[in-house]
Amino acid sequence: MLRFAPLSDSPDVDLGPVAIVSHTLPGDLNGQAVMLDRLTSDTSQGGFVFIDTDRKARPRPPRPNWLACEPLPTPFLARKAFRVRRLQTRLYHALVRQRSLAIARHVRQHQCRCIVACTGGDLIDLPAAVEAGRRTGLPTFLYYFDDYQVQWNIMGGRWSRKVTGHLRDLAERHVLSHCDGVLVPNETLADDVAQRTQTAVTVIRNPVNTEAYRRLRCHHPRQPLDPQQTIKVVYTGSVYAAQADCLSRLCDAIDLLRPQGFSLELHVYGPPPCPDVCHGLPMDQICFHPPVSNTESAQLQVQADLLFLPLSFTCPYPELIRTSAPGKFGEYLASGTPLLVHAPEDSFPTTFVRQHDCGAACSVARSDSLAAAIAGMLTDPRSCEARRQRALEIAEGFSEKANRSRFSRVLSRPMARAA
Repeated sequence: MLRFAPLSDSPDVDLGPVAIVSHTLPGDLNGQAVMLDRLTSDTSQGGFVFIDTDRKARPRPPRPNWLACEPLPTPFLARKAFRVRRLQTRLYHALVRQRSLAIARHVRQHQCRCIVACTGGDLIDLPAAVEAGRRTGLPTFLYYFDDYQVQWNIMGGRWSRKVTGHLRDLAERHVLSHCDGVLVPNETLADDVAQRTQTAVTVIRNPVNTEAYRRLRCHHPRQPLDPQQTIKVVYTGSVYAAQADCLSRLCDAIDLLRPQGFSLELHVYGPPPCPDVCHGLPMDQICFHPPVSNTESAQLQVQADLLFLPLSFTCPYPELIRTSAPGKFGEYLASGTPLLVHAPEDSFPTTFVRQHDCGAACSVARSDSLAAAIAGMLTDPRSCEARRQRALEIAEGFSEKANRSRFSRVLSRPMARAA
C-alpha cells in the first residue's frame, strides 16, 4: 500500500496559474466541488483558472484565488448527434479534439503552467485535457476523485454501452501513459491505479479545516457516552442508493438495542432523498433535517453523540464503493466524536479505521452485527475514548494545510525539472 511522503508547508517553485478541468466547481454542493474549493483557496498558490465542462454551465460566485472561470459546454449539434448510436465512436474522437482545442485556447490565454483534469464529468474530459497538454506542452495531471475505469462501466445517458465497452481500456491506457501524474484521495484507489500504470500516483487526502474543528471542540467539550441517555446518531450529507441499505439496517439495529435498555435516534442532515430511495427507507424512524452549511455541519458533527458513515453493501458497482473516499470521512475524524463505519470489508473507510483503530467498524450486512458494534461502543467507554483520541491525531493528515502543500509540490515537480 502506498504511504505518504514527508510534507512541506510550501511548494518547490511558484505554481503560477493552474488550469482545472472539471464538471463541478467550488460553490457547488457536492463533495468534489467542496474538495476543490479547499485545495485551491490559499492565495499564495498562484491562482487557478477553472474550465467548466458542464453543458448546463451557469454563473458561479468567484473565489479569492480564481483568475477566471471558462465554460466549455458540448456543442448543440453534438448533443443532438448522440441520439444516433452508430455515430458515437466517431463522435467521441471528434469531441475529444474539439474540447482539447478549447482547453488549449483557454490555458494559453491565461498563461497557465499546468493542467489538472478531474473525473466525474463526461468521459471525454480526461482525454481532451491530456490532448490539450500535448498541444500546449504543459504538464497534465489526472485527478481521480473516482476511478475513471469504473466510470466507463457505469456511465449511462449519452454514451451507449457498445461505445463504452469498446473504448474503456483504450481511453484509460492513453490518458495514464500521457499524463505527468495521477492524484487520488485514498490508498485503496491508489493501489488499483498503480497496477494499471507506471505513472506516479499520489494520495491527496480530501482536505479538512482541522483548525476550525479544534476551535469547535474547545467550545463544546466532549462528555463520555452515557448509555442511560438517548444517543443521538448523526449522518451529514445526501442519502443515495450508496447509503440507503445501511441507514435502513441501522434503524433495525436501533430496534434490536431497545430491549437491551439502549435508546438511540438517527438524525440525517441533508437534502431529502429521491422517491426511489425513500421507498426502501423506514422514513418514520429517521429524523430528517434540511441541508446545512459546512460550518453548521461541523458544529453538528462535534456535538453529536455518535457519527455514522455508511457505504452500500448492495450497490451494483461494488468497485466504486470499495475505492470511495467520502469527503466527510476526514471531517468525522477531526470532530472528535466517536465514529461508526458500516461498509464492506474491503472498502477504504473500513480498512482505514481498522488499520488505525480510530473508530468502530461493522463490515457485515446484518442488523444484529451492527447492533453489537453499537453496544460495544456504549459499554466500553475506555476503548471508545482511546479510538477517539487516535482519530484526532490521524485527522491532522487530512488538514487543508498539509494537503494543499502536497498538491502544490506534486504539480510543481515537472515545472522544476523544466526550469
